[in-house]
Amino acid sequence: MSENLNGKRVRVRIGRNKEAKFPLNRVLLRTGQICKSHDDVVYFSERSRALKTEIDLKVAWKFFYRNENGVTPRDIARACGLDENNSYSTAAVLLCLEEDATYFYSTDGGFACHTREEIKDQIEKRTKESRKQKEISDLITDLETGKLPSNLTKDQKYELNHIREYAIHGDKYSRSGRVIELLSQVRPGSNESIQIYAYNKLTECGVLKIDHPREIDIAGIPKTFDNDVLLESSKLTDCFTSEKGLLDLTALDTFTIDNESTTDRDDAFSVVNETVWIHVTDISSLIPENSAIDSEASARTATLYTPDITVPMLPANISEGLGSLDPGEDRQCLSIKLDPASGESSFDWSIHRTKIRSNASLSYQQADKILSDQDNPLYLTLSYVSEIMKTHEATRIRGGAFALNRPELNITVSEDQKIDLKVLQRGSPSRSMVAELMVTYNSRVGKYCADNRIPVPFRLQSEPEDSIPSEMPDGPLKWYLIGRLFKPAKLSTTTGIHSALGIENYVQASSPLRRYLDLVVQRQVIHHMRSRLKMYDDMEIITIANVADTQLRALRRIENDRLKYWFLKYLDTDYSESLKENTLKAVVLDNRTDRPGDFELTDFPYRGKCYFPTTVKPGDECYLKLNGVDLWHKTAQFSFLSKMEKLNPF
Repeated sequence: MSENLNGKRVRVRIGRNKEAKFPLNRVLLRTGQICKSHDDVVYFSERSRALKTEIDLKVAWKFFYRNENGVTPRDIARACGLDENNSYSTAAVLLCLEEDATYFYSTDGGFACHTREEIKDQIEKRTKESRKQKEISDLITDLETGKLPSNLTKDQKYELNHIREYAIHGDKYSRSGRVIELLSQVRPGSNESIQIYAYNKLTECGVLKIDHPREIDIAGIPKTFDNDVLLESSKLTDCFTSEKGLLDLTALDTFTIDNESTTDRDDAFSVVNETVWIHVTDISSLIPENSAIDSEASARTATLYTPDITVPMLPANISEGLGSLDPGEDRQCLSIKLDPASGESSFDWSIHRTKIRSNASLSYQQADKILSDQDNPLYLTLSYVSEIMKTHEATRIRGGAFALNRPELNITVSEDQKIDLKVLQRGSPSRSMVAELMVTYNSRVGKYCADNRIPVPFRLQSEPEDSIPSEMPDGPLKWYLIGRLFKPAKLSTTTGIHSALGIENYVQASSPLRRYLDLVVQRQVIHHMRSRLKMYDDMEIITIANVADTQLRALRRIENDRLKYWFLKYLDTDYSESLKENTLKAVVLDNRTDRPGDFELTDFPYRGKCYFPTTVKPGDECYLKLNGVDLWHKTAQFSFLSKMEKLNPF
C-alpha cells in the first residue's frame, strides 16, 4: 500500500499483478509491515489468522467496558496478552472484530464497547440465528432423504415455502437466489436442474403432487374466490326471471346438449312447429356492472378447463346454479328466433329477451343415439333442427366457409389420478348441430349490432393468400395445411368477413357463463334492447376486447399445455405399456433436411416432431417408435421405423 501526493487516497495491491485505489479513510489499520512480494502477503495473512485463537474479545471487553474514550486494536491486543506493537497481533484483533461484533462496535476513531444489555441482545440474536441455520440445515437434509418431519418449525415452514415457490416458478421467483444458494449445497448444477430437483423432492415429501398444475400457479390464476365475491354472489336470487318485458317460452320443449361432465349449461334450443329458438342464458341481467363479481370475472377473463382442474370465471352458485340452464328451472335468456324463409336466406330471424324452462339435459352421446333411432320420441325434434343446421352450414360453405373437422382430444383425470382419454369426432351429428346453432346465434347477434350500430368486438378473418386444398381427402395433412393458410382472427368494432366461417358480422356472444367478453357483448345488446342506448362506446369496447383476447390466448395456452402433459403421461404409462415395442402410426405433415419433420398420430390428434428419411413425403403414413417422454418439458422423443405399405387397389 502506498499513499498518493495529496494524502487522500491509497494504492493497494490486491493480487500478484492487480492494484486498486480507494479513499484513505477506508484504511482500518496501518500495520507498518512491508511486504515485498505476494508470498509475503500470504505469509502475513496466515500468521495473523493463526493468532486469532489467542484473542478473547470478552476478556478485552471486561477490561475496557468502563472506558468511554474508545479503544484501538492495539489496546485489545494488549488486553489479551499479545504484543501490541506486533503487526500480526493487531491484524488478528481486527479480523476477530470483523467476525464478531458482540462486544465492540466500530467508531470513527476506532472501537467502542457495547453495553451489557446490547451484548445480551447480540448473544440472543446470534443464538437464534445459529438455531435457525441449524433448522434450515436439518430441513435440507430431510428434503434430501425425501421425508420431512411432521412438526416443522416456523423458520423451516418459511424456507420450505420459498423452496416450493422456486420449484414452481423457477428463476422468475423473487427469492430464487436464496433457494439456489441453499439447494446448491446438496445439488450443484444449473438453475433448471436445481428447480427440477426441488420439485421432485417436494413431490417425494408430499408437499407437491407429482402432477401439480404449475402453469396455473405461474400465471397467477386464483383457484378460489375472495370472500367479498362469494358474499355478493350468495345474495343473488332468481327473482330476475319475473322481470317485465320477457317473452314467456316456458311452455316450449327445450333441451340442452353438452358433454357428460358439463355442469355450467349456457345454451339451449326449442322447437315449435317449424320455428327453432336458440337460447343463451342472460348473465348480464344477473350480475351488475362493476360489482365485485363482475370485476372478478373481468380479471379471470374465462373459465379455465384442464383435464384435472376447472377454474371457473364465476362462482359455482352462478355458473352451476342461477345462471345454468338446468332442467326444470326458469331462466332468463337472450334468444334468437328462426323461422323458415324462402329464397336464398335460410330463415328469417328476430332477437328477444325470454324466460325459458329446460325439459332435459342431453349428452352428445345421448343426442347422437336419438338421431339414429327413428322410434325415439325426440327423433323428429332433433332431426328437424339437425337438417336445418346442415342447410345453414351448406350455405356458409358456398359462401367460402371451410369445415375443419379435426378430432378433439378429451382427457379427464379422476381424483385418484386415473386418466380417461377419448377422441371426440367433431363431425358427429349432435356436435355438428350444436356447433352450427352457436354459429347461427353469434352471427345473428352480430347482425343485430351491425344494423343498430352498436359497438361490439366483431371477429374478422382475412381470406388466405393461397388456395385451400379442397380436393385433398379430409385428414391430418389437410387439417395441417389449412391451419397454416388462415391467419388468426382480429377484433374490430367495424363489421367485416370471417373467411373461415364464411359469414359477416360474427361476434362471440353464446357463452357468457364462461367468457367475459361474451358477457360484455350480451350486456351491450340487452341494454340497447331496453333503452335503445349504448352502454359502451367504441373505445371502451375495443379496450375491453383487446385485454380479454390477450388473456384468453394465455388461458388457451395453459389448457393446451395441461392437455399435452396428461396425454404424454398417458403415452408414458397406460398406453405405451400395452404397445408392442412402443409402436404408433402417424401421418407425415412435412419433412425437411435441416430440422425434424412434423407428424400427427393416426389414433390421436397429437402433433410431434421426428427425423424422417428423405424418401418420406408429406401425407405418407408410417410407424414411429416412442423412445421416451419428458413430462417436465412436455416433450416426447420418437424415431422413425418404417413407412406403411399402401394397399394396391387392383
